[in-house]
Amino acid sequence: MTAEMSKEIISSRSNKVIKYLKSLGLGRNRQKEGRFLIEGVRMVEEAIDLHGCVLKVIVTPQGMQNQRATYIVSAAREKGVEVLWVADRVIDYISETKTNQGVMALVQPKEFSEDDLEKGSVPVIVVAHLLQDPGNLGTIVRVAEAAGIGGVVTTPGTVDFYNPKALRATMGSIFRLPNIRVDSLEGFVERFRAKGYQVAAAMVSAKVRYFDLDYGKPTIILLGQEGAGLPAEASALADRQITIPMATMMDSMNVSSAASVILYEAVRQRLVRVGGPGQK
Repeated sequence: MTAEMSKEIISSRSNKVIKYLKSLGLGRNRQKEGRFLIEGVRMVEEAIDLHGCVLKVIVTPQGMQNQRATYIVSAAREKGVEVLWVADRVIDYISETKTNQGVMALVQPKEFSEDDLEKGSVPVIVVAHLLQDPGNLGTIVRVAEAAGIGGVVTTPGTVDFYNPKALRATMGSIFRLPNIRVDSLEGFVERFRAKGYQVAAAMVSAKVRYFDLDYGKPTIILLGQEGAGLPAEASALADRQITIPMATMMDSMNVSSAASVILYEAVRQRLVRVGGPGQK
């Protein structure tokens, strides 16, 4: 431990800043503040390289044994980002993981607009409606970035993008892929239908197979809650209902797996048309 660390280290959980950081473990506080915590060297590295994204870096002396943490601290200081030195037991108190790497960051995410959703190389937008599992949402974001689609949208009642488990599942994609939360599914669908988007609802009971849909036309894919799927009022907003054929002993598919299957069919159709990945 350097003399500088020893002088600055926060060892009390009752510290005002520490209590604030801990409060961001609640979704309502994250949404109110427009800020969230990220954990781990990889996530913090990706965030620190984005201008204005990181507000504070939180690190322990133990965490500094990782050379990549040394880079993070150096980069933070170059960018004028505050480095908060804390004791191991304090970062354990803030952290949502059982074993943390001793490196965290307070982040203010980039604000995306609905216009950003139309900039993907594949003209598809995913709407996650009433999803409850943060890991599923985070995986959908990760797959969506890999597929090159426009972005992911959530509606009221869906787990928030900045849930710690969702963030970990995105593996950094949350910083790059347009992601927005809308107040109304119906309003969002109406706005994008007016722009020429078709709307497809992923439903186990649908008759149209997912690969029979033409994804060359700008498309919104509606994905529903794990297990229960889309409620009737949501599926009624769709122009088409699509399904993934499955063996008879299967009655459903994990929603993030379903998203992967559907999105890569859109990619496949795109490649057939243009002759190469990521081309417009």
